[in-house]
Order: sequence, then structure tokens, then C-alpha cells
Amino acid sequence: MFYPWKALSRWTPFEIDALGLLTLLGANEVDISVGRLARSYWLEYMPLLAGFVFTGDRFRAKQSAFTLYNISSGIVTGNLTAWFTRWMQAQEFHVSRSLVYWEIKEAPPAQWSYVLVPALISATLTGFLLVMTLLSGDWYGYANTIAIILLIVVRSYTIHENRNAINRAVATAKPLPTTFTGALGEWDERIRKDPKALRPQQGSRQWRPEVVKILVVMPDSRAVTMFIPEHLLRGVFVTETPVRSPGVYRLAQWTGWVAFTVHVVTLGMAQLATQLYVVTVTVIPTVLICYGFGCDDSRLYKGWCWLWGEYAGPYIYDAGPQLRATVFEWPEDVEFTKDCKGVWRRRDPLPISADKRTTARQDLYAWLNLSDEEQRSLWDWHLLPHTRGHDKSWWNTFNEKKRLIRERPPDIYALKARIQGDLEAARSRRGRLDGGSKILRDIEKI
Repeated sequence: MFYPWKALSRWTPFEIDALGLLTLLGANEVDISVGRLARSYWLEYMPLLAGFVFTGDRFRAKQSAFTLYNISSGIVTGNLTAWFTRWMQAQEFHVSRSLVYWEIKEAPPAQWSYVLVPALISATLTGFLLVMTLLSGDWYGYANTIAIILLIVVRSYTIHENRNAINRAVATAKPLPTTFTGALGEWDERIRKDPKALRPQQGSRQWRPEVVKILVVMPDSRAVTMFIPEHLLRGVFVTETPVRSPGVYRLAQWTGWVAFTVHVVTLGMAQLATQLYVVTVTVIPTVLICYGFGCDDSRLYKGWCWLWGEYAGPYIYDAGPQLRATVFEWPEDVEFTKDCKGVWRRRDPLPISADKRTTARQDLYAWLNLSDEEQRSLWDWHLLPHTRGHDKSWWNTFNEKKRLIRERPPDIYALKARIQGDLEAARSRRGRLDGGSKILRDIEKI
């Protein structure tokens, strides 16, 4: 009566255990860390957990609850690019003091060591696994190794395509015509057809600033001040950049899904030695890369400084060959304090411990040195409080702080340039001390 179904109860050509579920762990951490598209000097091509994050294109999904306020132009949007929101989540920003200055730099010459070194490390470890499974006759382990290699290739391809899309957007972006730089670029093109075209003069009109003041409020209410060239906002930070070949990209995703399925199923049927090796070679790189090992914004380096009682300080993050971010904090001399008579004044530029620095959003708004139009925009966005009755104490304090800043406004560009100079000088000193060793020259990325 139960034939042929009764035969299925005795059909056991192989066994599957739950070890393959390990490959599903760490999805959120991998999504944030690798999805920010940062390049790791050591772990770029290592096998990682949660391979479905890349085969399913989850790292390109929009994240909500981020709000970008373009204070200079009076524009607000919650539609930010996936890599940008993930990059912000991976940084250890302060609740109100963090500053990021984005700029375009000259593209450096190609450094093949950033490809060859991680590729050699990955090829050595996965190659050993491939030989081990072949010599031991572990065919399930062999299939699992092939699946791991395919997952590495698919992940590297998808990440590379998204990086290239951002690089193209940066390279093709042009300054707005309402800025002096943009008008000068249009004049360079117009003069070829009309030699009598008048060259725009910098003081002839009120040109719009090329770099605009941005305030980004994160889901956990941290407010980060940014200075970004306005012509990069839409194509790099707001609108998702399309990949060059959508068909090939989709084919790579389907190949990744097949490889991920094989990886999940065959891992539980491989020999114990293969299982232990695969778990080790995937879990350890996943943990390290989630902490930014080998990246410009490494959290491990900051933790190492903390253990030694040092301050990690500002750092430079290269989001591509031409896009650079300098991450630092508002200077200490913009802090406010009351004197013995209860009058607000600027704090002396002396070192202040981090736990004694301000966390008030009111101070941040004062540091921004808002114009009347910019202040009206913050009012319309409900970032500034409304008065109730005759209580104007908040506004009286804010206006006093704003007056102190206007008397001596901080030069953010000069501060950024000085920080970059100090970091480059420190890197040069390390380069002279290590005798040209590449590993030691890049130790700040660990």
C-alpha cells in the first residue's frame, strides 16, 4: 500500500547536518561593513560568511531613517545612497561634534599591490583547501571549495562594479553653472566657438559656494556635519549609480546563488578536517573585516590606541581614486563657557578631555555660523525650537553663542588642510623609519 514511498524511509545515500546554517550568520554586520565599499588591503578576497548578502544584492538596498539637510541650498532628503549610509554606520561618529570634509583629489597611479597582496593571501589559503580535499578524496569538501571560490569571485565582481559606478559619477560630475568654477568651465567651452565671449569674474556677482554645508541626522539621532561639493551630492550621495552591464551583473548574482546553495549543503557533508578549516578561514576574516582590518577607517586601530591610552585622532578615508573624506571633529576653541558674571564666551584653546566636551545640539547650530536664510531653513525643518509664551531663554543663549562664532568663525577648510598635512607628515616619518617596508607603511590601516 505504501510502495514505493516505503523505500524512501531506507534511502540514506548521504547525511546533511546543520553546520551549513553557519554560513547565514553575521548578515547584518557583513552588509554594513562590506556594503560601504571600503577596500581592505589584506582581506579583500577572503571567503566571508553570509554570501547571500551579495548574491541577493542586499548591500545595495536603501536604508531608512537617514536625513540629509543641505543647509546652504535649503534642500532636505531622506533618499541617500546605500554605500553612504553604510559607511556612516561603520564610523564611530560623536553625537554632535563629528565633521567630514569631502573633496575631489587627483587620481593616484594604480597600485597593484592593493590587488596582488590580498589576492595572493586568498589564493594561498583557498588553494591549500583545494589540494587538501583532492588528496584526501573528500569530494563534498572539494565541491564546497569550488563554491567558496565562486562566491569570492561573485562578491569581488559586484563590489568592483559598484565602486566603478561611483568612480565614474565622480569623474563625470561638473561644478554647477551658478558657481564661479562651473561658470569658468562653461566659458572654456564657449570660447572655442566665440572668441569674444567674456570671461566670468569672481567678484562680478554673488556666486554660489561650490562646497555646501550639510547636516546628516542618523537613525540613532547622531548629527554629523559635512562639507560636500554640491555637484557631487545628487550623483554620488543621493542617487544610486547604475552598474555598467546589468545583464552580466544579474548573471553573476544567479551564479552566486547556485554557489551559495552548494556551499550550504556540502559543508555539512564534508570531512571533519575540511569543516574545521572552512569554518576557521571564513569566520576569522569575517570578524576582522567587520572591524575594518586593513581599511582606512579601521576600528581595530582605534581600539589599539585606546588600550595604550592614546587618542586615535582624525583620519583620511579614500572612497575611490578621486573621492576623499577627512574625518575629524569641531575644534576645541569653538566650545562655550560662562564666566564668573554669567556671560557666555569662547573657551580657551586648551586641551579638553572628551567627557567634558559639549554634546548640545544648540552648540552645533551655533558652530555652523548660519545665515538668516539658513537659519530659516532649519526653522522650517523643525530643527530649531518654537517659542512658547514669553520663555525665550533658548533663543537668547543661542543668539549669544552665534554672535561669538560670527566674531571669529572657524576656518574649516584651513583646519582640514592642516590635519591632512599632519597626517601626511606622520606617514612620511613612518615610511623613513621602516626602511621602505610596505607592510609597516600601511600599519595605520590595520
